[in-house]
Amino acid sequence: MRAGIQQSIAAISAAACVVLASGAAVPAQAVVPTSRGVVAEQSTVVVRGLAFPAGRAMRLGLVGCESVYDRVAETPQAMIGTGPATAPAGERSLRYDLVGGNALGPLSYVSSVAQTRSAGLTAYAAEGTTGVVWAGYQEPADRHTGRVWFGRAEVAVPAGRWTRIEAVDLTYSWTKWDMYDQAPVADASSEAVPDGTLADMVVRHRGDGAGFVMSGLGCDGNEFAMDALRLETAGTATTYDLEGLATTASMLAPPANRVAAGQPVELRGALVDSTGAAMSGVTMILEKRVVGTTGWAVAQVVEVDGGAAVAEVAPEKATSYRWRFAERPMAEGSVSRAVTVEVAPGPGAGDGPTEAPSEGPSAGPADEPSSSAGPSGSAAPSASAAPSASAGQSQSAGPSSSPSQGAGGSTSPSTSPSGSASAGAGASTSAEVDPTPSESVTATPTTSPSASATATSTDPS
Repeated sequence: MRAGIQQSIAAISAAACVVLASGAAVPAQAVVPTSRGVVAEQSTVVVRGLAFPAGRAMRLGLVGCESVYDRVAETPQAMIGTGPATAPAGERSLRYDLVGGNALGPLSYVSSVAQTRSAGLTAYAAEGTTGVVWAGYQEPADRHTGRVWFGRAEVAVPAGRWTRIEAVDLTYSWTKWDMYDQAPVADASSEAVPDGTLADMVVRHRGDGAGFVMSGLGCDGNEFAMDALRLETAGTATTYDLEGLATTASMLAPPANRVAAGQPVELRGALVDSTGAAMSGVTMILEKRVVGTTGWAVAQVVEVDGGAAVAEVAPEKATSYRWRFAERPMAEGSVSRAVTVEVAPGPGAGDGPTEAPSEGPSAGPADEPSSSAGPSGSAAPSASAAPSASAGQSQSAGPSSSPSQGAGGSTSPSTSPSGSASAGAGASTSAEVDPTPSESVTATPTTSPSASATATSTDPS
């Protein structure tokens, strides 16, 4: 099972790329105060494994705890499991156990810092954990440069209870960075500013701007779980519910739907995850039910390899079969459609007549001889007509094709700034607000109350 989930989460991890990439800057404008009284449209997005929706609103990032670009070398392993205790959204959560010195968590890009009213996550740590929140804001005067204000704030999660971390309300220490150089700006115009919130920066620099919020935990190396990631901006509030992989079990058409009693027949099944990637290293259960009875029983437990399961059965009576993938911490269960294998009484009946011939002649001889002079021999009984062979039953249609496996593997972190133009000569004048922690979060689930996933780093570029 471990290998199968590893392959499945590796496939979806490509969709969970962690790239602090270009957040389109907005034109300089008058100060736009954060309007807390506006009711936002609420929605929930269920994230299967690490398959976050495409776009820049929500993904996972890995950054340094002391400096956003200075990370400790490691390949985080994600674990999907139920709880701990009662998860704040759905049944499961995503867990990490980092080496210490890095912070991992949700990363969101916004086109308007002033309209961002909520950003963060709900976290649990059995022994407590520490973390850091990084925020970015590009003031109107810097729109056509690579300069962005980076804010840093330390956070902590107490032991043994789910705790909400809200990034918008934190007070940050601010430093201006040049994202092309990935270094603080040293000239006089970038002198330090007082600590303050994101809203304070909008007022202080007289205008709205694009930005990002990255909330990470695990700086002390303690294990933690996270769920209910949230972003509310521009009138839309979205909660991201982190859940296990969804699966689909299928029964393929058998080679014969009618066999002789005890004659072997091969049954094939398929298992894919919610991305369509074939699963391996897990097991499926082949269940059976004799026609006319109730309740399903286990026929066989079969290893799944490359999304395929194969079993041989030899029914003595007409029997229905189906494949079941049992629910587990890292994945939800699924059941295939059922197929019924009919059983004929004699060998080779699958190819023989559908009705048995009559047992005797159509008319028997007279009980006594007739009164005529010589006994008249009774006519030989006429044999009944041989029945015509019935055509073999057509097989039930199976799935037209098995889903293709998703791409897997992680990408290496980018060292160039992720703006609409690359650093250096010829770059466009529109810089992106983006200390890009750029790397994919690759999942490799384990079986614990979790499935391991390989998370690569978030690389402010």
